[in-house]
Amino acid sequence: MSQQEQTGPKTASEQALLTIAIPTFNRNEILKRLLEKLLPQLTSAVRIVVIDNASDVPVRSTISGLLEEYPGASIRLVRNLWNIGADANILRCFELCETEYLWVLGDDDEPLPDAVETVQKAIHDNPDALFLNFWQGPHRIERNITSNKVDEFISTMDSFDNVLFISTGIFSCRKLAPYLQHGYRFIYSMAPHIVLVLYALLDGRGSCTLLDEEIVAWVVSPEGTRWSPLTQMLAVGTLLDLPLSSVSRKRLAKLLPRYGTRALELLIVQSLVYVVESGNSEAAAYLMDQINSRLLSYSSGWVFRARFLFYRYCLLSFPVAGLRLFRYIIKSKGKSKSGDMLGFRDPFR
Repeated sequence: MSQQEQTGPKTASEQALLTIAIPTFNRNEILKRLLEKLLPQLTSAVRIVVIDNASDVPVRSTISGLLEEYPGASIRLVRNLWNIGADANILRCFELCETEYLWVLGDDDEPLPDAVETVQKAIHDNPDALFLNFWQGPHRIERNITSNKVDEFISTMDSFDNVLFISTGIFSCRKLAPYLQHGYRFIYSMAPHIVLVLYALLDGRGSCTLLDEEIVAWVVSPEGTRWSPLTQMLAVGTLLDLPLSSVSRKRLAKLLPRYGTRALELLIVQSLVYVVESGNSEAAAYLMDQINSRLLSYSSGWVFRARFLFYRYCLLSFPVAGLRLFRYIIKSKGKSKSGDMLGFRDPFR
């Protein structure tokens, strides 16, 4: 359920090609700064939908003055009556999109000065695409790859994290909206928008293109605001329940754990932090077993299995000592002063 507010000319939706949907919750000032960068880029072919997920302070009260500075822009404000969760709010973007293409832009992501122009050009150059994925990261890569089948898409995917990141994706709503039911069915995966893409590829609805251009600036999320890697690894494994071939399922399983070959170390560090903070070693062991059996087992040789057993039965029995050991190893390698390379909040700091 939602309350809807409309600003800007109503005829804009008839002309528009692209909707920029911004799901948001309790980030009013950050959202305002994003809109200050985005609004000057708008053309008659672009409209904005802001979906306020029942923020404590309604978004409208914060951005109304800014919107008055752009009376010709097509901007729609929608406020959910209840907080429906981040992933459900992302799928709401697809529901409320009235144009052919959709860009779901995170409320804390910073669009580049030419982002809208870059997106429109990519749409024009790839008319058959159901999904366009731009690059986002500190290092530029060579990347212009088009896939027409789900097996091909998975085999050519260079970074699942980049594909997962909502602000780098442009979606064809006309082609993907019929698969919303599957997105809601797999909403726990924390990747419901990618579920839509995979199902559409399975049905041959179009192509996916991985692009080497950028549309949002690389920003490292502040500590305390990131998704828990432990939660992500547990949830994202449900994507393997999609009707994929055995070869694609195995390939996807190897892409899903964050940080690639360090996935097992990431898992144990997260589990050690969990035990140190909660004192519940039984729950941590259960989560480790679940993640290993669903995801990590696809990559397990005898060395991998030996490492897992060592972490599972030795380090988890002495969580404080184990976590301090990992902190020492990370520091000694010079990769991170705080151990943040593995994406965990250090309980000893």
